[in-house]
Amino acid sequence: MKNKIIFGALLLAMPIMLLAAGESGYLYDFSLIPENLEIGLEGLNLILALFGAFFAVKLAALSQGGSLEKTWNMLAMASLAFAVLEVYGTLSGLKILHIGGFGDVAETVFASLMAVTFYKTRKELLAKVLN
Repeated sequence: MKNKIIFGALLLAMPIMLLAAGESGYLYDFSLIPENLEIGLEGLNLILALFGAFFAVKLAALSQGGSLEKTWNMLAMASLAFAVLEVYGTLSGLKILHIGGFGDVAETVFASLMAVTFYKTRKELLAKVLN
């Protein structure tokens, strides 16, 4: 119940926060890392995302026929969606490619795959434990 109240309050506050945004378009505008390190961090994220997607696909192939086959397949798809998002983010950050709305669509696909994967896996594991 407490989580629903917090979520509802945040949902109601969003339009107010958007209207209060300053000249930069952000309510708060600050940087966690210097701009010269941002390119390096973006490159590291790209390498890690591609590495993770590669091994997620390998693990999904190894788990075929296992009890968590569907979970590994869905996690591999989510990892690939995240890798695509990182490749696009890197290309966009380097001013090589920009596709309006693509990042948002890729984020939605990634988040949806993760949520469905965890929901279905939890449901399957609970059924095994309770039976």
